[in-house]
Amino acid sequence: MNDPELSSIESARPARRAALKGAAWSAPVIAMAITAPLVAASVNNASLAQTDTETDLLSLRLLDGGGGLLTAQALVTVPTELTLSNGSGAISGETATITIAVGRPGGINIPTGTVRGFGVASFDGVNSTEAERTFEYRRTGLLNVPYGAPTTTFSRVITVDVDSNGNLVIPVEFGLAGTSTSIVSVSLLASYPVTYTLAFASGASYSASGTISVPVGAGIL
Repeated sequence: MNDPELSSIESARPARRAALKGAAWSAPVIAMAITAPLVAASVNNASLAQTDTETDLLSLRLLDGGGGLLTAQALVTVPTELTLSNGSGAISGETATITIAVGRPGGINIPTGTVRGFGVASFDGVNSTEAERTFEYRRTGLLNVPYGAPTTTFSRVITVDVDSNGNLVIPVEFGLAGTSTSIVSVSLLASYPVTYTLAFASGASYSASGTISVPVGAGIL
């Protein structure tokens, strides 16, 4: 004789097993959905800063016009270190482009001829190449003759690895860019603005700034 109550219990058991089986399969999907945003957000949780400079009678590399060294006769101050400070979440194997731009010194008028500017000689211990550097002078109208101080840029694609809440310290060496042809000497403190930009391929971008200071009488411009 069939008991209606027992039949109801037996028919409910497969449905309960199917529900449990479905929950077991769905659990890893939920875990992945929670973890993925944390990884993606790691490159959006950092900051960039120039963190060290050097002031000395520096011997600076000539990046253009045959190379060599030029030693300053007065104390020159140049940046020597860039630091990426990371927040929570490690940055691992992320591709980014570092760009370092040096502007012209303000308030200094060189009407004829050219003076030197500054460019990146090495980044993270690796010498820069001509393909990674540019320098550009102002030019007169029809004759297109360069004059004054140049602007310079350095750009390189790098791979970034930083621990969660860690720091990535990168040494930077500056050299002298362009050529010196002016008979007009620089008679004021020359302060060249420096801008650093680190742009990740995933979209996050950070910037920092600093200056290079050259006093009167340094003899390197």
